[in-house]
Amino acid sequence: MKFRWIGFSLLMAAAALWPAMLPVTAQNNSDNVRGFNGRVLRYQAAMRRANAAEAAAIRAEAAPVFAQRAAALTALIRENPGAALGLAFSRELRDELASDFPDAASSLERQGEWEGTSDHLIFDDPARQVRRYQVQIQSGNDGAEVYSAGGEPHCVSGNTLLVKGVRVGNVIAAGSTSVKSGGAAVAGAGCSTTGAQNAAILLVQFPGVTLPASVTPSGVWDIFFSASGRSVTNYWNEASYGKASATGNVFGPYTLDRVYSCDEYNQMRTAAIAAADPDVHFPNYTRLFIVFPDPGSCGWAGLGSLGCGSLSSADGTFTASTSWLLATYMGSRDNGVKLSTHEGGHNLTLHHASSRDYAGEPLGPVGSAGTLGEYGDPFSTMGSWNFGHYGAPHKVQMGWLGSSNVVTTETNGSYSIQPYEQITGGVQALKVRRGTGNDAWLWLEYRQPLGQYDSALNSQIFNGALVHYQDSTTGTHTHLLDFNKSTSTYSDAALTGSYVDPYSNVSVSVTGATSSALSVNVFYGPVPCVRATPAVTLSPPNPSVYSGAQATYTVTILNNDTSGCLPTSFDLGSTAPAGWGTAFSSYSLTVNPGQSASATMTKDVPAGTTPGTYAVNAGTSDSDHAAAGGSANITVVAPPEPLFVALTATPSAVKVRSSVTLNAVVTKSGGVPVNGASVTFVVTRPGGSTSKTVKTNASGVATYAYKPTQKGTYSAMANASSGASSGSGGPVTFTAN
Repeated sequence: MKFRWIGFSLLMAAAALWPAMLPVTAQNNSDNVRGFNGRVLRYQAAMRRANAAEAAAIRAEAAPVFAQRAAALTALIRENPGAALGLAFSRELRDELASDFPDAASSLERQGEWEGTSDHLIFDDPARQVRRYQVQIQSGNDGAEVYSAGGEPHCVSGNTLLVKGVRVGNVIAAGSTSVKSGGAAVAGAGCSTTGAQNAAILLVQFPGVTLPASVTPSGVWDIFFSASGRSVTNYWNEASYGKASATGNVFGPYTLDRVYSCDEYNQMRTAAIAAADPDVHFPNYTRLFIVFPDPGSCGWAGLGSLGCGSLSSADGTFTASTSWLLATYMGSRDNGVKLSTHEGGHNLTLHHASSRDYAGEPLGPVGSAGTLGEYGDPFSTMGSWNFGHYGAPHKVQMGWLGSSNVVTTETNGSYSIQPYEQITGGVQALKVRRGTGNDAWLWLEYRQPLGQYDSALNSQIFNGALVHYQDSTTGTHTHLLDFNKSTSTYSDAALTGSYVDPYSNVSVSVTGATSSALSVNVFYGPVPCVRATPAVTLSPPNPSVYSGAQATYTVTILNNDTSGCLPTSFDLGSTAPAGWGTAFSSYSLTVNPGQSASATMTKDVPAGTTPGTYAVNAGTSDSDHAAAGGSANITVVAPPEPLFVALTATPSAVKVRSSVTLNAVVTKSGGVPVNGASVTFVVTRPGGSTSKTVKTNASGVATYAYKPTQKGTYSAMANASSGASSGSGGPVTFTAN
């Protein structure tokens, strides 16, 4: 009857969680994972009360739920890695569940760190609207996708990337990522961003899906290599001031063995290399471009690796970047050049040229990300569909602008910036620290209608400074600022007058613009006091505790005020979970601008709380700032069932070196025997003690035959453990004579 009662209670629990049993796509993935957490934990609670037969039935019933939870958590990692980290089980709870449900252990996440060679791909959709990227790491035969809670990892293909976080199968939610090495090695392997870029252009098609009639070998050759008109080689040569160019050849078209979808880009590349192997000695090339027809519903126009990786051919392993170019956009020369210099820019380690918007002002508070437009820069081919030169931060990144071409300043001064398009040893970029004591920078450059590319841009920018912003948000992107708020477009974004930063002590003025130079004044005044909403964080993200116990968090407040402000006293509070007891080590923290302070918060979990994952918060309030808050989770686990240990010693008196049988019977509540429990017998003898650990059998019995070696009275204890459950039996005594 007990087995039937447990099964019925589990079915009732499942019915209460019916929404969580819907397909993963039917609900928000965070809600799905939270719901599956509760179901798994209730199975665990039932396991702790079950006998062997009942445990087997519970494991069988729970197995598909573990698999569904893994699928939901994987989807959440790809969608929102920060939320996934906050809902993942702690390492200790994961180990308990793996012990209780060994057949489902492979479905559980793992906490840890992994490193491998990175492969960073950027997908460019036809409308240039949606940001999509993929970072993978490979170490030997082990590969994994990486999704970072801190945003896109700032790595390029070929870097050694260290990732710390939570892993489900081959998908990792990263709490932190760091590049250990690789940049110099990639360049040393021949993937330099300067010099001749040796490119193999492979034209491929599929059975029944041919290249458009407008895409021909000669036309594609002109797009890449023509010495006259617009081409990739002419663009790189002009934009790099003669430091880089494209060389190589066009091969094909080759008809591959089958139709490859746009999601099979790696397989398509392997097939394309195999098809071209008789004609191409791939180790001679460091840039690989694959032009292919749309096999149907391709969601991107181009795809490029951010840097180079190791590839294989019949002639051996070679190091190269890869771009996949949809033939739809390669039928005209100008479109082909725009797409190829964009994807080729990714291959040269550049990310997108984005815009950064702050509504009615050019720039918001220091540390504020604003609103990012992934392709929002209309003056760089790495942004919207245009011919513009790569921005100054990108050219510095590739070594195209040298130290004599860039002036970095954080003091008052007057500067003359020469046109961006001409070859000169003079200043072509001014890098201005955004106020005293921060790591944020304004990059100024001066565009003129010179050459084949910038001459196609909107004329407003020829009268002032294009300004890109760089801070911790930027990474390998560039971020264009809009200094003309009279319109809603970035096509006239140049700074033509003066800008006084209301959030720092810097001001920048354009005092003259001629065909030969832009005159700029930089001034640093007193630092103003600008209040900003503080940041509140909680750690750990999701501790696991028993109902009736207590959880501890560190609550950290970062004061985002400018350095011109006085310190602020922030009051602490918490409202979730509702009704739980909360205490702080300090209910008020005084924090200087730009600094952090922490307090300990404890949460009392009410006895009898249903196992599951609950939201936790903490917030601040004071008279000078808007209320701010941070969040985490807490996973409540049913307390372990106590183990009952009955210990006997037979006989109670023996001769020295004769056996005494210590017999421990381990049961749960209701007298259910515990199979496989570890029982440590501790025998205290005259002058010392000894111990022996034995596993219980199916009847819950563990036996130890002990032989006393000297006369006297002996005492024995039996300490049993099974998973998180434990109990002791004894003491019992016996004598030896």
